[in-house]
Amino acid sequence: MTAQPVLKTDLVQTQLVKPCLVSSELDIELNKDLSKELKKSTQSKFSKAAASYKTHANVQKQAASDLFSLIKPGFNKNKLCVDLGAGPLVDTHTLQSMFEGVVAMDLSINMLQSSDLTTPKICADMDNLPLQANSVDVIYSNFAVQWSANFSALMQSLYNILKPGGQAYISTVVEGSLNEIKTAFAALDSNSHINTFNSELHINQSVQNAGFTINSAKKRIYTDEYTTPLKAITSIKAIGGTTQNHTNTRQGLLTKSALQKVCSAYPLINNKACVSYHVVLLSLEKH
Repeated sequence: MTAQPVLKTDLVQTQLVKPCLVSSELDIELNKDLSKELKKSTQSKFSKAAASYKTHANVQKQAASDLFSLIKPGFNKNKLCVDLGAGPLVDTHTLQSMFEGVVAMDLSINMLQSSDLTTPKICADMDNLPLQANSVDVIYSNFAVQWSANFSALMQSLYNILKPGGQAYISTVVEGSLNEIKTAFAALDSNSHINTFNSELHINQSVQNAGFTINSAKKRIYTDEYTTPLKAITSIKAIGGTTQNHTNTRQGLLTKSALQKVCSAYPLINNKACVSYHVVLLSLEKH
C-alpha cells in the first residue's frame, strides 16, 4: 500500500484546510507564548522518537482504549474526524473503522511518514491549526494536547473548528505525572528535568471557558513498570517525552556519576521502577 503524501501548502486541495497556514516541518508560525527554540525542540524530539514510539507507547495505548470507549456508537456515519497529535497513526487506524473520513495531524513529519496508512496527513502546529471554522465533526486527541503552548487558547480553537453538535474526545497528561523521575533527579540538582503539566482544575476551566459542554471528565493513573531505573528514565525519551515547555532546565548530558546518582535515588516499588502518568479523559460537545 502506498501512503498518501503529507499535505503541505502547495498540495492542499480541500475546503477543510486553510492552505496559507499549513506548516512544513520547520517552517511553523510559532505561538508567541512559547519560544521558537522550545517549539522546534518538541518537534525534533518527537521526530527522533518516530521509530521507537510504537514499541514504547504503552500507557498511550491504555489511554486510547479508554478514550475510544467514550465515543458514541452508531453516531459516526458520514462524520469527519481529525486525529490531533496523531504520531505514527496507531489510533488513526482504529478511527478509520469508526468514521467515514479521518485526517491525521502532527507536528512531526517523521511521525506521519512512519506509517503507510492511506489517509490525509497534515504536518502542522496544534497552536496554529490550519483548519476552517465549523468544518470538522469530531476531534480526537490522545496524549498530545499537553504539549500545547497555551491550552486555553487551544480549546477555544478546537471549539471554533468543530461544527455545531461536534464532539471532542481528548486525553491529556496533568500535574502529578512522572513524579518518580522528578524525585530521582531532585537528588542531583534543583533544576527541572520533566515537563510542567497543567492542573486538572485548569483543564476543566479551560474547556468550560471555551464554550464546551463536558459530557464526561475522568481522571486515570496509568503506570509502566521497568526492571531498572535506567530503563524507566530511558522510556520517556523513546516516546519523545523529554520535551520541556519551560526554560528552567539543566543543560548538557549527564555524566556517568550523575546518572548513577539519579538511578540510586529512583523510588522503587517491589523492586520495580515505575513511571506514572496522571491523565484526564474528556468527552466534550459543542452546542
